Amino acid sequence: MLVVLAGCGAARPLAATLPRATTAPGLAVDLHLHLSMAQAAKPIFKGEPGDGNLTWRANSQLMNQIDEAQLHAAGVKLALGSVWPPYGLRPGRSSFDEALDQLFGLQQFGERRPGFAVVFSAAQARQAVARGRIAVLPAVEGGEGILEVDDVDRLWMAGMRAITLQHFVSSALGGAAIGQNAFNVFGIRTEALEPQGLTPLGKVVVERLMDLGVVLDLAHSSDALCRDVLDLAEARGVPLINSHSAARALLSIERSIPDALAARIVKGGGLVGVTINDKMTAHVPEPQRWPGFVPDTCDDVVAHWLYLAKITGAQSLALGSDFNGFITRHPGGGSCPNGLRNVGDLPDLWAALEAHGVPHAALDGMGERFLTLVEKVEAKAKPEAKAAARKVRRIDAELFAAP
Repeated sequence: MLVVLAGCGAARPLAATLPRATTAPGLAVDLHLHLSMAQAAKPIFKGEPGDGNLTWRANSQLMNQIDEAQLHAAGVKLALGSVWPPYGLRPGRSSFDEALDQLFGLQQFGERRPGFAVVFSAAQARQAVARGRIAVLPAVEGGEGILEVDDVDRLWMAGMRAITLQHFVSSALGGAAIGQNAFNVFGIRTEALEPQGLTPLGKVVVERLMDLGVVLDLAHSSDALCRDVLDLAEARGVPLINSHSAARALLSIERSIPDALAARIVKGGGLVGVTINDKMTAHVPEPQRWPGFVPDTCDDVVAHWLYLAKITGAQSLALGSDFNGFITRHPGGGSCPNGLRNVGDLPDLWAALEAHGVPHAALDGMGERFLTLVEKVEAKAKPEAKAAARKVRRIDAELFAAP
């Protein structure tokens, strides 16, 4: 069996000099982590942190890639726990129903796995971390279920504290980055840009989200929508994030972040999360490579991180892994001997980043910077909006467990 496994792929050279040993960050954050996918995508996705199922293959998309002890070893003690309301695949359940159900499912995950604490404020996150637990702030990936402003209130009451406004396709809120499905499924790349920004409903929804102190995430959004949201947020002094992206200057697709938008997010006090998705970080141009660079390994991720650090400053970047998000990661080779198979390989990524000049302090402080951002967003919330949200009639869909 070992012989068979050893021959499953062509060997990739390691970096000429492997990264030096590094101390794990004291408080790292993952801005995009799927913890409850085993329930959300049941029966397709297998396993969740704590049940003994963990993939050791970088190309595995449908098996759990997260382990509690390994998160601690990598210093990741804080995360946005993303739930994904998929397309209307389940009869009788809308995207809004799905978002609501998955938010409840994430809380149930926290009840099953006491090493994780599902929290609803920066203060609660700090308390959980101080007690040795991994703090998880609930996030919804994709606002396509929001069809009226009261839906925002209902999701907030269900625990949503961050939202990726768009996902794969445009919605009633506005435009999503163009060509995502063609790129993800068929590898067809377009440099076209989606012209649609925020719709009138989208503008009202964004204002309501800021009123409630919800962190706004621009990942997956069109450039036009990003600019519209930034205009609204800057007027109120609310920082934003792009939770999981890559440098468009290295691979030109709208799903990746351009220099100007990255700089603008950071200027407003926001953060940019760097993904480990091997498709989004592929094809690094020669000028961004270094002697001994090995393409199609984690060196690609390092190159994107280093490029964005030049634009934003290393202190304004964080991890946005998308582990358990149906992505493939880089296999072994380059600066990561084992590749990025699961969260247990993150220390190799930290070491590679440090070996190429990212200060340890930038990695060490990313969690604290995120908590500070959340506190700023919370400070801009309106108490009267929260009081009104608590009075909105909750629509309980006939939620059912997926077969």
